[in-house]
Formats: sequence, structure tokens, C-alpha cells
Amino acid sequence: MKDRRKYPRVDVFSLVSCFCIDKNGNTVSQNMGVVLNVSQNGVLLEASDPVESEYVMLMATDFNNKLIEIKGKIEYCRKNKSDKFKAGISLQGTHEENVRFVKKLLKAHRYRKHNLGVANNKYSELV
Repeated sequence: MKDRRKYPRVDVFSLVSCFCIDKNGNTVSQNMGVVLNVSQNGVLLEASDPVESEYVMLMATDFNNKLIEIKGKIEYCRKNKSDKFKAGISLQGTHEENVRFVKKLLKAHRYRKHNLGVANNKYSELV
């Protein structure tokens, strides 16, 4: 099957808060998860609970512990074999906002991996 993605995916391991929002922008629920990979226009989120709204606000911290956030649209949410939920999320900012969010997430991931020892095998302890 041919990959139809516009941009390549880059593996990461970044903790995020995921706020489910309704059509009026009101928060209806909150979830924690891990971004497993990113591209210029989307992320793959893994969480313990399903993401049950059409839109979300993703929030994380950059390597300086400053808040970064972006709105996203849930493309799908499926339960995997380990009883976690994977959600494909398309980023809904401008191209520049999307790229800025992804760059900050990548930079924070690299910083934490190299300087703090947070690696993928620590997932079960963090979520």
C-alpha cells in the first residue's frame, strides 16, 4: 500500500495534555498521552483513554518548560493490542504555527532524551 502522506513522520516521545473541545471551543474532557510521531501537519497520539471529540487542543512544554499548544482535528482513534488508544490528529494552525509547534516538540524531545534520560522504554512508567 502506498503511503499517501504529504510530509514524512519523525518518531518522538513527548508527553502532552489533550483537551477535547466542542464546536464552540469549550473543553468537554481532558486526557494525557504521548505523541509517538510528528510531521509538519499531524501527530500520532497514544493515550489510555479514547479521544471522543472532533477537535482537541494539544498542550506540552518546550525544552525551556514554556507552554506550547495547537488545535487539532481527530482523523481517527483506534484501540490497539495493548489496550491503549492511538489517535491520528491533523494540526489545524497555519502552516507556520504547525511547523513551529512541531519544531518545539522535536527540540524538547531531543533535549529530554539526551539530557534527562527520558526514552521510549519509560512509557509505561509515565502514562
